[in-house]
Amino acid sequence: MKNFFNQLQRSVLWAALPGNFIALVMIWQADFSIYLQALVSVLLILVVLVNLYYLFDKLNEQFLSLANLVEALNVGDYTLRAKGAAESSALGDLVQQINRLADNLSTTRFEYKESQLLLAKLIKQIGVIIFACDENQKITLANPAAERFFEKSESKLINHTLADLNLVELIDAPNNQLVMVANKQASSRLHLYRDNFREAGKQHNLFILSDLETVLSHQEQKAWKDLVRVLSHEINNSLSPIISLTDTINKISSSLPIDGEDKEDIQGGLTIIGERATRLKFFIQGYRQLATLPEPQKKPHDLVKIISSSTELLGYPCNLHLADNCMVEVDAAQLEQCLINLLKNAHEAAPDHTIDISLKQDEQQVVIEIRDLGTGISNPDNLFVPLYTTKKQGTGTGLALCRQIVSAHNGVISLSNHPERGCVAKVVLPVN
Repeated sequence: MKNFFNQLQRSVLWAALPGNFIALVMIWQADFSIYLQALVSVLLILVVLVNLYYLFDKLNEQFLSLANLVEALNVGDYTLRAKGAAESSALGDLVQQINRLADNLSTTRFEYKESQLLLAKLIKQIGVIIFACDENQKITLANPAAERFFEKSESKLINHTLADLNLVELIDAPNNQLVMVANKQASSRLHLYRDNFREAGKQHNLFILSDLETVLSHQEQKAWKDLVRVLSHEINNSLSPIISLTDTINKISSSLPIDGEDKEDIQGGLTIIGERATRLKFFIQGYRQLATLPEPQKKPHDLVKIISSSTELLGYPCNLHLADNCMVEVDAAQLEQCLINLLKNAHEAAPDHTIDISLKQDEQQVVIEIRDLGTGISNPDNLFVPLYTTKKQGTGTGLALCRQIVSAHNGVISLSNHPERGCVAKVVLPVN
């Protein structure tokens, strides 16, 4: 900037020198007194110097304003604007262009911030696990779904590497494929999508893990609901007249002149038909409950009290390993129904043994475990399939209803064989 002003100063002086020299020569050649000639010469030189000072002061002020504006843009301050130059001048055009640049940068910055806020909200609300790591495989980003899955807050996850979470294999795993990912509770089959992005000039890896099995499970539940709803409607429409007709025919046959043995056979057969139809009607009503389960009315409840009331209601021998209190927002009636079904299964698996029940809680979730000492699970693939049962008097609705209740509470239910003996039913519910 100084070199520019020095060159400009020399150029202006050289441009003004010929005119001033001619004016001074003409003054000194005129027939004036020497004092007047000296005075006019001094005034002429002062006028040139004053104009030169005014010119450089204005230019310096304008360039300093532009320099401050550019410096503000460089540090991210887009609120300053330059003014003072004539619009028709070249300097005025430069000022306008810089002001327009500041306006564009300000608009771009606001749009970028709005996009960032929208993206941050989407990442927080989406139920898909999203996290990122830098070149050193250190976690730099994690959304709430990742916090829930890994049972750690974002601040704690950021201090870990992929190796700490046993996720190093995700770096080389096939993209857009199903992978096994383990947390503290169990291993899950998740769909992996991996991509790269740059932040602050550094390369980062982005991982998106989605639980497609849960989505398919919800679709499967919906399909079963629709099927059960149609079947129950059609069967009920047929059972009601069957029950009514058998009762009517039974009454009519009692007054007919029929031999004693034949009358007993007819009435006995009609009674059996009526009883079986009535039982089938109650059986269908159980499936209707599965198809018409209402949305849970969640309120803060102490899980310790819900578990205790369920065990007291059934009267089964149980070993309770519970915390002092565990407040969670749940539908108490639905959760109690789920626990009763699980406790009945545990008791039927080993009626002569005690049932172990434990309740654990951390910042993210609570875990209820119910263990029996029976023979374990023989066919784990069909556990939650409606209509499937291994019991002689079973209906195949118990576990399906349990899964539906737990899923409605944004939880997970699983059954597995214990390494030593028996089966463990695990219900995981989010704290919030």
